Amino acid sequence: MSKKDLTLPKYQMVKDYVLSQIENQEFTEENRIPSESEFSKLLEVSTITVRKALSELVNEGVIYRVRGKGSFVASQAAVPEKTSNLVAFVISGVELYDSSYMQIMRGIQSFLGKHGCKLIIEFVENDFEQERALVLELIQTELRGLLIYSSDPEAAKGYLGEVRKTAIPFVMLDRSPSGYPVNVVTCNNHDGAYEAVEYLIQQGHRRIGFAAYDYHLSPEIDRYNGYRNAMLNASLPISESLLFLDKDMDHSMLAHLIQSRELTALFCANDKRALEVIDQLTALDIRIPEQVSLIGFDDFESSKFAKVALSTVKQYFDVLGYESAKLLFEITEGSSYGHKKVMLPTSLVIRETTKPFQG
Repeated sequence: MSKKDLTLPKYQMVKDYVLSQIENQEFTEENRIPSESEFSKLLEVSTITVRKALSELVNEGVIYRVRGKGSFVASQAAVPEKTSNLVAFVISGVELYDSSYMQIMRGIQSFLGKHGCKLIIEFVENDFEQERALVLELIQTELRGLLIYSSDPEAAKGYLGEVRKTAIPFVMLDRSPSGYPVNVVTCNNHDGAYEAVEYLIQQGHRRIGFAAYDYHLSPEIDRYNGYRNAMLNASLPISESLLFLDKDMDHSMLAHLIQSRELTALFCANDKRALEVIDQLTALDIRIPEQVSLIGFDDFESSKFAKVALSTVKQYFDVLGYESAKLLFEITEGSSYGHKKVMLPTSLVIRETTKPFQG
């Protein structure tokens, strides 16, 4: 290798190697060339470097890809496979017309519309088996990429392995499996929760509880850790009796803790839980915020119109959708390497469910 070679980007070296092999008739028209892993071992570079080089050669019409078979040298008569303009968004949730889902879709469409792509929306009503079957069906079609909002990211590891085999790019939204690298766009759940609990502490509250909704999901775990770190950094104890981690929440126990002054504020992992708490506590004659301060997370459209307008952590769902589509395009165009976790900022919105503690 010459000194000049050493100054070239590694992916350019891979490109030059492939081009020279074609020129020397080592790789001939319509014949399959080595795989990414084979090139990686042969040239002692990463598969990411090889992928970038091959992606550029595809874009230049030098080679073309056949899904499930590999990459081939293009001939003058051969037309490289046309990139699909379809992006599928699989969303597994409770209600399709949930305002947050609609904002996510609007954000995705905003980006895709600028790039001549169409969005296919596939909604599954919180049924993982249907979600799995749908994804496995979609990857048999011609797609530019796949956006996934999963009801159970841990279980999704199984079908994600199948998606990877097809080489269809995918990005997960909001939540992702632990210990399994994927491209994901989410909000900064930890810091958003931390800011909310820190605000309650600044308002004089010391006995602050935490209420989960779907504690198996990564965003809620991150929000719990934000709550926990805010408490610990303020040298405040975390009492097990003030943690409500089950899906079925004991509102009578919560009311008892409030009435006995063992709990003066509650941070809820999402607005669904917070709005439910407002309804249940109101029915039990607990006054909000006079007896307990309450903060949610998400800032659903309905939160400002609750019986008591909900203080909450706002996440920007339209930006979540936009940035997810943007990351998907970066992957398909070869300008993004490795796995990215994009975290979006949040902001604290104070309404009527919080007030300073008065001992």
